[in-house]
Amino acid sequence: MILLSAALVGLCSCHKFLEESPKSSQPVDAYFQTIDQVQSAVNYLYNIATGPGSFYNVGDLYDGTNAFALDNLSGMANNLVAQNPSVRYFASLTQTADNEDNYVGGIWSSFYSNIASANTIISKVAASTTIDQTSAAPLVATARFFRAMDYYYLVRLFGAVPLILKPYENLDNLYAPRASLDSIYNAITADLQWAYSNGNLADKPMGANGNQVSKGSVGAVLAEVYLTMAGYPLGQGQPAYAQALQQAQAVLNSAGGYALFDNSAGTTPFDKLRLTSYDQGSEYLYFIEYNSAIQQSSLPEYSLPNTFPLTVPNSNLHVAYTLITQVWTPSATLLNMYDSVNDIRRHEKQFYSTSFDYTTTSGTPASIKFSYMPYRWFDSTALFSTAASGKYAAVYRLADVYLVAAEAANELGQDPTPYLTPILNRAYVTPPAIPAGQDERRALILAERYRELAMEGHFWFDMVRTQLYPDVDASHNVTFSALVGHSNGRGQQFTNTDLLLPLPPTELQRNPNLRPQNPGY
Repeated sequence: MILLSAALVGLCSCHKFLEESPKSSQPVDAYFQTIDQVQSAVNYLYNIATGPGSFYNVGDLYDGTNAFALDNLSGMANNLVAQNPSVRYFASLTQTADNEDNYVGGIWSSFYSNIASANTIISKVAASTTIDQTSAAPLVATARFFRAMDYYYLVRLFGAVPLILKPYENLDNLYAPRASLDSIYNAITADLQWAYSNGNLADKPMGANGNQVSKGSVGAVLAEVYLTMAGYPLGQGQPAYAQALQQAQAVLNSAGGYALFDNSAGTTPFDKLRLTSYDQGSEYLYFIEYNSAIQQSSLPEYSLPNTFPLTVPNSNLHVAYTLITQVWTPSATLLNMYDSVNDIRRHEKQFYSTSFDYTTTSGTPASIKFSYMPYRWFDSTALFSTAASGKYAAVYRLADVYLVAAEAANELGQDPTPYLTPILNRAYVTPPAIPAGQDERRALILAERYRELAMEGHFWFDMVRTQLYPDVDASHNVTFSALVGHSNGRGQQFTNTDLLLPLPPTELQRNPNLRPQNPGY
């Protein structure tokens, strides 16, 4: 009896132990009770581990960002290191489902992880009886913005993908099939329209909004989404161009303080795009935030070639990083788009640089020459002192909105001059004349997107939606021809297969409803 009693006591103790409430976590339903808790959950969407933050953040130093890989795929930029085979496969158009499984799987899981977080926020706030819905509207708008962005990248990269708009709370719909392109884009625009019109977001640049998503952030992305819907693969044409123009005009005509950088006190607009002191400026609508003390940017490591001496000769300068690499350099095609005399962006140390200039210990000027490198990410303090940069990474600027408006207006048979002129006036010593013909204007507008938005991840997406590839002559004139069948500048030709990435085979194994694989893979 004594032994039996002891055993029963032991079982009871074990039972109580197993029922003990966790001390370091909360059930999801118990968490979303206050605005502060919602804010904390929304803050996670900005992080560089998932979603857009991950796509534009440096994963591996020799790879650069996912956006870099697409620039490399397009032929507009080169990775001269390319130690990762996945990057080399894209560059040579030899990518397959198997040899890119890990790489594309990382992109896939990153965006879907962000979607899962956004779904939870949107659902739990809507169901809450303790949270004031009006106060929560900007936070829900931010979650819907990120969910829309996640799907916008997924659908352009992979085509039809599963459309999951509710949090997983049971095993129902565990193996979601691929949704139609129309339904995905409808979900994207529904999220962005709600966020823009009903989200009570501040109407100001992102930096002026405490580095949080603003109405301008949403408006810029929505205008570009409509522009994408007008082209390949949806081909919605005129109605979508009209929506793109209307949304771009709403941002441009806003009283929210959005403005292109200009010349002031000897500082050019393109200096301002590089200098960290302007990171919260009026032109930025959506960026990836970095902080030198908390979350550093690795982009400065790509602004000098790997042949650069770590100890600068005859000086006290020493590169603070253990490694600098060349994983993003402009291709000859991209460089030739710029008139090196008339286009200020091509002037030395504006968008690009060919030298590092310094003063020796004896007081004489000296220079180290190299081939063209991106100067937008040059951070002298990080490079030669701290090895920690807080330079933000631009994703959407007001310049993009002007160019969306110009393209949409031209495709609608309207005069794009009001939208194109501000871009040309600040970029050129003598601005080029805007052609009278619609086709010629289209070529100028698209060429300006390549020149102006370089290093911001737009090249490949513009090629796919327009199905056009740029050709440049000796006078820097840019014309466009069909993307499919065009050379990538490395001896291979683009095919229909290249228009989408392969679905990750690992995901196909987990979810058979994803089949069939994208064409050609």
